Amino acid sequence: MFTEAAQQVLAAAQRRAGSMGHQQMDALHALLVEVEDKASLGSRVLGSVSGDMQQLRSSIDAGLAQFPKVTPTPEEPQPNNKMRQVIADAQAMGKEKGDTHVS
Repeated sequence: MFTEAAQQVLAAAQRRAGSMGHQQMDALHALLVEVEDKASLGSRVLGSVSGDMQQLRSSIDAGLAQFPKVTPTPEEPQPNNKMRQVIADAQAMGKEKGDTHVS
């Protein structure tokens, strides 16, 4: 189970993958969504840890530029293996800590 905020990030990442012409959703799409939302917890944490958000954004953009573009784009790009692993790892960490939802 995911918190509402986590569900919103995943849905936005899926939309972003589609708008970029990508067949699958990657963890970089989710990271991009978080970095773009200056009010998000993820953006605030990353800003305090990395400091240079412009450099982080450039790195994300460079990584996403490597993904092939397809036409037509799937209506709902599905998570790729890397994204599925990120989700599985988050669920496992939550379970270890006794959390009922992934946030």
